[in-house]
Amino acid sequence: MSGYNSQDDPSSGQSYEGLGTQCQLEQEEELAPGRESIKTETTPAKEAIFHDDTVHKLQRDDLSNSRAGPIPVPMFGAGTENTGFEPFASGPDTVTDIPALDFNGYILHASPKPVPEELQRDSTGASIAEPDAILNEENGRTYHNYHDGRYYLPNDPAEQDRLDLQHKLWTVYLDGALYRAPINSPKRVLDVATGTGIWAIQFARQHPESNVIGTDLSLIQPTNAPDNCSFVKEDAELDEWTLPTVFDYIHLRMVHTCFDDHQAVIRKCFDNLEPGGWIELQDAVFKLLCTDGSADGSHIARFSQLILQAGQSAGRDFDIPAKYKQMLVEAGFVDVVEDVGPIPGNPWPSEPKYKELGMWQMTNSYKALRGFGWKVFRKMGMPPDEIEELVRVSKDDIRDTRLHFFFPTYVVYGRKPSEWESAQPPSKRART
Repeated sequence: MSGYNSQDDPSSGQSYEGLGTQCQLEQEEELAPGRESIKTETTPAKEAIFHDDTVHKLQRDDLSNSRAGPIPVPMFGAGTENTGFEPFASGPDTVTDIPALDFNGYILHASPKPVPEELQRDSTGASIAEPDAILNEENGRTYHNYHDGRYYLPNDPAEQDRLDLQHKLWTVYLDGALYRAPINSPKRVLDVATGTGIWAIQFARQHPESNVIGTDLSLIQPTNAPDNCSFVKEDAELDEWTLPTVFDYIHLRMVHTCFDDHQAVIRKCFDNLEPGGWIELQDAVFKLLCTDGSADGSHIARFSQLILQAGQSAGRDFDIPAKYKQMLVEAGFVDVVEDVGPIPGNPWPSEPKYKELGMWQMTNSYKALRGFGWKVFRKMGMPPDEIEELVRVSKDDIRDTRLHFFFPTYVVYGRKPSEWESAQPPSKRART
């Protein structure tokens, strides 16, 4: 199957049925236009939450305005009860075996279900290789050629399949939804940095009344997208936006590594939204956090620290999602909501949802470490053999459920003021 490389698969070869579900997304409840009860502030500071000495502080009802309600906190010391993720005896000597995945159908040897249409690359289901991609002869991966060097991850079939797996991770995190902003049947939708286009395609299928455009540095999207979904090659930061319309909703996901100036991109989004339109950013930072010290001094913790340092040396703040809320406010958005939560680095939690998130994130990280790490570490001068060794030992740590680490995850959305709001002095604007 396209993109699958057994040498880069964390699996021990066993079959696994616990994650055999496909991306069947439940439509999130849509709110009526003119809703006036959107909260503009989050609850306690996320710095205090993520560095508290008890993981109980991770409860989402303590730190978010999510309409999905409180989400149970992941607990240390996962037991061996059957939560849909066996075999995972998460005891002190456990190193997790990862299921055999092909990342198109998700599960090798286990799921009889067909590959969802939105995961296919062309009419045959094969991944699309961009004709002008650049081969990195040192690591054997291909990268985009348009504005070469702007994006650090590959664009080859293996990476395309990882991006689709990452999409599944996000749908689990969002409880089956594609978005959290209170949008109501938007007619014109833009997906910035669309990647494989899987989010745009699923949104277009769920909202046949919407016209969806996805933009990206690489044209690697499926050729069999629905009629109301199209794709454009564009650098959202450097290019002048020449899209034929303004939008009712703009979506950006996992863009923290994409831009030098996120504020400039957010301003472009503001300028290209209709009054009353919504922007939503969904992002997770590879900033390893651990509340019980189990991951202190680990190889994966060092990898995380070096990634953040490499971003800084390249002029990019990979921890930028923590500033998204402030950036939206500064750009002029109102009714800004910031929802911060954890994604476990492997299936160490006992709570079923977080155990599942940990499974997807473990495999996602395992597939991303080399392609991402190679590019940024070479940029900071690390020798190839040192990169390979760091990737190897970090992959071992990812599989070890004795390491209770997680990554901060952000969903931030806001509304462009309506024309009548913009005409009023700021002190007279309706605030809730």
